Amino acid sequence: MTFLDRLDWHHPTLMRSDAAFRPWLILITIVLVNICAAQSGFSMILTDSSIQGSLAVGDFKNMWLSLCYFLFLAVTVPIANWLAQAKGYKKIFLIGSALFFIFSYFCGLTTNYWWMFFYRVVSAVGGGMIFPTSLTLITGAFPKKRVTLAVAIYVAATFGLGYFLGVMSGGYFGEFYTWKFTFTVVMILAPFTLIPIVFFIDETERQDTGPFDLLGTVLYLLFVGSIVAWLGNVKAPWITEGFRSAFSLISLSLFVCSGIGFILWENRCRFPLFKLSLFKVRPFVLSNLALFAVGSTFFSTTSMLTLIFEENLYYSKYASAILQLPLGVCVGIFGAISGLLSQKVGIRPLALLGMALTGISCFTTHSITIQSDHIQYFWVQVIRGTGIGLSLGPLTALALKRIMKEDIGQAAVIVTLFRQLGGAVGTIFIEFIEQMRFPFHFARFGEQIVANSPAFLKTMQEKGNFFVENGGAIPNAAPYPPLGGMEESSSLSFAGLVNNVATQAKILAINDAYYLIGWFVLILLVIIAFFMTRAYLITHFKKKRRI
Repeated sequence: MTFLDRLDWHHPTLMRSDAAFRPWLILITIVLVNICAAQSGFSMILTDSSIQGSLAVGDFKNMWLSLCYFLFLAVTVPIANWLAQAKGYKKIFLIGSALFFIFSYFCGLTTNYWWMFFYRVVSAVGGGMIFPTSLTLITGAFPKKRVTLAVAIYVAATFGLGYFLGVMSGGYFGEFYTWKFTFTVVMILAPFTLIPIVFFIDETERQDTGPFDLLGTVLYLLFVGSIVAWLGNVKAPWITEGFRSAFSLISLSLFVCSGIGFILWENRCRFPLFKLSLFKVRPFVLSNLALFAVGSTFFSTTSMLTLIFEENLYYSKYASAILQLPLGVCVGIFGAISGLLSQKVGIRPLALLGMALTGISCFTTHSITIQSDHIQYFWVQVIRGTGIGLSLGPLTALALKRIMKEDIGQAAVIVTLFRQLGGAVGTIFIEFIEQMRFPFHFARFGEQIVANSPAFLKTMQEKGNFFVENGGAIPNAAPYPPLGGMEESSSLSFAGLVNNVATQAKILAINDAYYLIGWFVLILLVIIAFFMTRAYLITHFKKKRRI
């Protein structure tokens, strides 16, 4: 057999198909591509302010530049799956990887906002083609008894290492070099991933997908786009009427109508975009809801910690990155541990334990204040990272456990979609609740600033002394100058006090959002535990009757 014969696209034979290392080589290749895709998303969160300044854009445009990657990545997933079924998973995975690497590199070369937005969207489309095809290729490469371990390793490495490298590269390059390196550096791994895809991965059989479900796709995009637009803009300064505005009413109407229309159409369509009958499988539904909650907690944590550390506590980007490492390290370590333990204790106990820890971390977040030290942030991240690491892989495997082999592709798409939508919608939800709760907390703390209060006057005097001794401010002319006076130290003291109040109010508003997510995770945990216990008891009693 010649070398060219060995390079057959459908079944390359450069390595024997029964070689023990081949599945692991395929897993390493797929994981490297996914790590790069995850790194690109997390690194931009850290370099967000640098990109905003470099491209000279306002907060609104900058928000959508950051959000578009996770959003378009999520909405591309089902479309990519249809293409993969029609053209082959290997081909779509290769095209998605090439699109991601090339256009991520272009992101690092541009100096124009709209070109940056375009390149970011196309790279997200590439990422949306990578994630759903990855699970199908992994499940096809491994024997059934090894699939759970392979999936757990894939999830742990992708999000553990992807988070670690994304946060570190964003903090380091954003602080000491240029944000452009966070995009161009991924090209280093391009040849080490694209070549093995061609040489070692088998192509899947093409399926009769029928005509493309255009109407279902349009309804799906309207459904996701309308709720994201509503959450992201209903409390924006330019929406003066808030929930009663025309924008709000139109967005919610589109959300409801497109959602109902999508469900009705997909149930009637002969070749649907989503196979909604999969939602009749109870573990599949509950696992996807849990993945949505865990994904929203994971992805939003980086955004919120970066906001608190950089904008409110004035840390440097590199310092902010270092302080966020415990989350990624724990996700990676405990994700790998869950893969090893799943062979001995099963995936259900690990999923429940991970969800419990994730919920606990959301509740403990409520204890964080402006005066919290690094240790408190550290332990919150350790608990959350441990919970996410223990639950992501087992929940993914649990969602696919009762799915027929012919439906694995569709199921993998929905699992990926729920996890990625959790990242996109979860971050916007946190910001939405923060905007809702900030005025309440700010007013509550503002009420405590009483001009004639001895505590207030003492604080003003101490802050004034600090600015005089350390900042060279002009001293006060009287021991307790009136507010609005011309003394520099008094003005700086009052401004600093108001800034601290605003920072504390913002932190507590973010904590409120995680409090709601914690309750959502807890309710899901109780429901899943109930059905698991019920199934165990039924099986146990059946065995007893046979005896």
